[in-house]
Amino acid sequence: MRIKFVVLSVMLISLYVFASENMDLVLLKSINGTDEPWFDVMKPVISTDYFAGIVGISPFFLNKEQTLLSFSLTLGEVELFKLLFHRPRPFQTYDWVVKRADASGYSMPSGHAAMAFEAAYIWSEYFPQFSIVFYSLATYIAISRVYYGVHYPSDVILGAFLGYLNSKIVSQNTRSKTLSFGFSYSF
Repeated sequence: MRIKFVVLSVMLISLYVFASENMDLVLLKSINGTDEPWFDVMKPVISTDYFAGIVGISPFFLNKEQTLLSFSLTLGEVELFKLLFHRPRPFQTYDWVVKRADASGYSMPSGHAAMAFEAAYIWSEYFPQFSIVFYSLATYIAISRVYYGVHYPSDVILGAFLGYLNSKIVSQNTRSKTLSFGFSYSF
């Protein structure tokens, strides 16, 4: 049942994303078209591919099983959706996009945003008093990807949704120690 909800949710978000391309471009122009030193300062760290993996695996010492399951599920879905959508990156499509970081492969969804929100959820479970800090950092990472010109806003929204939802599902299942993922291909 939960997997059906995830698939349906991703399909609805994807439909919204592609139906609202103008909104995506307006947000991309407003975020990417400005100079923001507070994003430039962290660029050497955030813009690397390794950073997303490190962030995603960061709660490992809090709960190994939960972190590895969430990380694996999120990474797998991100790669699957990138192959399904085949969406080029903004700097590859529009000559007005300021490319501030290197990136390869497809754009949708954002792996950095997915891993940031996956980790934010897990960290917030163990340290709820700091959840605003964890989600603020995840949001900062997600917005930076648009600022760097390597993702559309809808890419980071879908990535954040996947990371958060996967962590929530895994958390609920690992807490009860019954891994009851209803993997069913009959829709």
